[in-house]
Amino acid sequence: MFLRAQWLGEQKRHIKCDESKPSCLRCSNFGRVCEGYPNEEDNSSQREPPAPTTRKILSKAVQECALSSQTSCTEPPPAWLLFQDEADYHYFCLFRDKTSIELSAGFESTLWNPLVLQACDNSSILQLTIATAALSKAQEDGLWEMERSMHNQYALQQYGKALKGIQAMVSNGQKPMRIALIAALLIFCFESLLGDTGRAITPIQSSLDLIFKRLSTMSRPYRNSRTKPRGSPASAPIDEELLWAFMRLDGPPLVLLSNRHQAPSPPTNRIFTLAFHEDELYIPCGFATISEARLYLEDIKWRALPKPQTVIPEPDEGSPPNLQKMRSELKNWWSSSVTTSSSCLNSQIAQWHRAFEPLLEYSMTTAGESTFVAAATLYIQALSNDMVISGSGFNTVRQDMNSYVCANTIVTLSRRLVKHPRFVLGFVFDIGIIPALVIILMLCPDRDLKRATNAVLRDMMPRREGVWDSRIVAEAGEKLLAGEEEALKYDMIDPRWRSESPNGGYKPTLRQFLGA
Repeated sequence: MFLRAQWLGEQKRHIKCDESKPSCLRCSNFGRVCEGYPNEEDNSSQREPPAPTTRKILSKAVQECALSSQTSCTEPPPAWLLFQDEADYHYFCLFRDKTSIELSAGFESTLWNPLVLQACDNSSILQLTIATAALSKAQEDGLWEMERSMHNQYALQQYGKALKGIQAMVSNGQKPMRIALIAALLIFCFESLLGDTGRAITPIQSSLDLIFKRLSTMSRPYRNSRTKPRGSPASAPIDEELLWAFMRLDGPPLVLLSNRHQAPSPPTNRIFTLAFHEDELYIPCGFATISEARLYLEDIKWRALPKPQTVIPEPDEGSPPNLQKMRSELKNWWSSSVTTSSSCLNSQIAQWHRAFEPLLEYSMTTAGESTFVAAATLYIQALSNDMVISGSGFNTVRQDMNSYVCANTIVTLSRRLVKHPRFVLGFVFDIGIIPALVIILMLCPDRDLKRATNAVLRDMMPRREGVWDSRIVAEAGEKLLAGEEEALKYDMIDPRWRSESPNGGYKPTLRQFLGA
């Protein structure tokens, strides 16, 4: 009995074997079967060569954090791309597979993939791409603070290297326009993710000036036909995707944010007037894709502003604002020259709605669920255009009814859109629904509808669309509602007391909705 207990104890202690094969002497004595220790000579040919070591730029902790947090690439990157380490490789894959889709706000991501990714053979563009992906990753929910800090550290280091590379190119006399424009877009995204709108729009303004100068000094007038198959010809001075991206940024909000006390401000809408205005698009009976529908809607939107608009700067903080003038200027920005061409524009927007209806209905089915975010966003933009083209609405009984229906539909659909799992609650490059909600807050007289609009803005926080920040707009909307409630309270007592109310009659300007 003692021997059996001893044998069981030896088993639990994993008796050390000697070098005999196929069974060692010690195990044979205790009734165990084993194959002994393997000889090194027998396994020398089966050993795998050691994995090549990578040159690590950051600490080991940062490297491990980057690798552990990224999903593996579904497909390898182009063979001509050279990565300094595995972290760069995974952040590149993250940008290609996730960040580029998020930046596009539900629309096609052809600007970022393939155009920007193809430009990553330039080391500075590659570093900017990696930095943007790392910073976007750092702002995801559910990360440990140390993990978030490591992503931020990696992003800032790559961003600094990219800026030094761009400065070196400029100092050496190299000024490739395509690289400069792509770099400006990536810098805009990176600084916007950091929350520094002022630094984000600086390269955008410089790029707009560069594009305008390039197109206006060509020997023959440049015209871009957006209805032709995608892909810029080799002779094109600027890639069409880049041209469209900057055209979408070229509006009054950009000028208001960047020229606080300048008079007069640079005109907006220059790119459309120069490159697209003569190529008028005729609405087809139906759209093949949402991207096609977007081009036609943008054509209608920009034709409501047929000439470059000069934004008149608002007075300094110390001087009292002329609220009536501000509202008048806002309407001029959104509906300039509509009075002379409203019937034509109304006809076009009606044709657009008829052509878009099948795509919208399909997006609300189970089969088309993946297109819902883009379709709903575009439909909301079209409804806000309805309000703009009708003269910013709420002026006559008929306009009041039509504009109320548009505004109510915008709020209802926006509420559903914000709850959709594909709706991004962080930063997106493409403009979505915030400007449409701003129009309701500034122009709609119905306070219940304004409260519902503000609730939608609160639900989508901290979403940012280009230069628009849902948090800033929601805060301005709350001040607007509080001012109206207080003014109403004083009106019930004596209308003459309204001017004595601390917040009575508060009307935030477009600049305040932008947070400028």
